[in-house]
Parts: sequence; structure tokens; C-alpha cells
Amino acid sequence: MLKRTEEFTLEDFKDKDLLVYDPFYDKRINIPIRRGGTTYNVSLIDMNEKPLHPDWTVICVHGWGSNALNYRFVLKYLSPYYRVIAYDLKGHGESDKDEDTYDLGLFTEELAQIINHFNPNNLVLIGHSMGTAIVMNYVYLNPRKIKAIALVSSSADFEKPLPRIVPLVFSKVDERLKNALIHTGMALCVTKDCPKILLDILREQNKRTPYEVYRKALLNTIYPWKKDEDLNKIKEPTLIMVGDKDIVTPVSNSEKLNKLIPNSRLLIIPNAGHSVLIEKGKHAALLLLEFVEFIREQEQAKQKEERKE
Repeated sequence: MLKRTEEFTLEDFKDKDLLVYDPFYDKRINIPIRRGGTTYNVSLIDMNEKPLHPDWTVICVHGWGSNALNYRFVLKYLSPYYRVIAYDLKGHGESDKDEDTYDLGLFTEELAQIINHFNPNNLVLIGHSMGTAIVMNYVYLNPRKIKAIALVSSSADFEKPLPRIVPLVFSKVDERLKNALIHTGMALCVTKDCPKILLDILREQNKRTPYEVYRKALLNTIYPWKKDEDLNKIKEPTLIMVGDKDIVTPVSNSEKLNKLIPNSRLLIIPNAGHSVLIEKGKHAALLLLEFVEFIREQEQAKQKEERKE
């Protein structure tokens, strides 16, 4: 198992500071989430060291079985400009784990409480994979509360990739088999050219999630997600990003989103799989930075016009 500060080696890799399991461990805090008369802690990374635009906040929601560290490149490259927060969903990473349902309602309420806790002036949400379902569901329930969203490796319907993995989650497995499944599954999330060290980081991130959380989140959040008819309700500016070699949520899924979400733009990243935020981390992060900055400048121009009136 990789230690928190154990370094990797990868020739010509420019972001060597990110080649540790948790390069942001000293930026982690816990915040309490209240649910049904009980309280649990969510672990999050809060990058807020004098950003250029302190009144703008980006909150990042990770996908199935992963954790906040899936946003390591986003945290690095966007934090000089905005406050950037990435958190571990309940049951994932360093957040509390218990016998909860791990359904979309839980995860959406969790995001809502995190947003209320920080109460940002200008908010952009980024979701990856299952995290995009959480982001979209939050937007449905809270229209016009945020400035923009980014949906990475997303789908309006997660049923199509499920036949490969559903049989595995209906039967109980021990921890050793779970880790073997993760070892194989993460290889499906990147291209064959992905550096081994980045694949190792992905595997380590996903090992931190208990099997029961995998099972319940799949059956209660991913499996029921089907929102084709609701996508036109998303009015916020939306960036849709996908790797051209994504076999979990293929390009066709993102093309459908782009067609159905009125104010959306599609970016297809060459030579990248489902885990595009790791495999093409810097490139993806800079594209997200460009998007957020475009939104900020638009908002600034709008406010200037309103002051003239």
C-alpha cells in the first residue's frame, strides 16, 4: 500500500509533487453533516491560500469508489485563481463510513450541506462520473443557485456500462477479491498508454472504499440514474468533457448530454479513458480553468452592464 508521502518516479513527469498518495494531507479538514438525527464527518481538501479571485469557489464531486484525490490536478492548477474544495463522499476516502443507503438522496443532501457550510458568493460545480449525477441532481433541486457546472465522463443514463460490473456487486466478496477487482477495473478506466504510476494512484484511491459502499452506491445511485427528459431543465452554462477512449461512459453519452443540455459545450480529450482527470490531468485541469475563467469574465461583464443601468 502506498504511504501518504511515499514518492513515485516517472521520468519527464512535470507534476512530481502530485506523485504521492495524498499531496494535500495538510489541507484536509472535517466538517459535520447532519442526517436523520445523526451527525457524521466528511473529509475535504480546502485550497484557499490567497487565490487571485477569492470570491469564486469551485467544489469538486468525485465518482464511484474514488475520493477527493481524483481532483489532484484540478486542486493544483485552479487553486491559484479560486478557492477549490474537493471532498470525500460519505463512505469514501477519509470520510466516515457506516451502514447507510449510499443513495443519490444522501449524496445530494451532503453536497447541499457542504455548499451551505462555505456559503460561496460565486460557485462552480465539477463532477466526475457518478459525481456528475450528484451535481445534476443538485442543480435540478436548486436551480439558479450556481454560476456553471462541468460534467466529466458523464451520462444521462448509467445503465449501459453496468452489465460488466453488476454481477460482481450482487454477491459478497472478501477484501482480497475486492482489491483484485479494483486492480482490473481501474485498467479499464485508462488507455493502454497510461503511465503505470498514474494507474497505481487510481488503484490506491479506490482501495480506500469498503466493498459495501461500492455495492450500495452502485445499486442505489448509479443504477437508477436516468435523466434524459430532465436535461433541458439545466439552464446553467455547462462544460461536458470526455476522453475519446472512454469505454465506461463513451463519447456518445456526452454527445447526448451536449444535445439535450441547452447551454452546453462538449470537449473530447484525445487519448484518454474514463479517468481523464488523472490520465490527462494537467490538460484537463487547464481546460477546466479556462472554462471557469470564461464564466467569471462573463459574470464580471454582466455586473458592469447592470451598474451602468
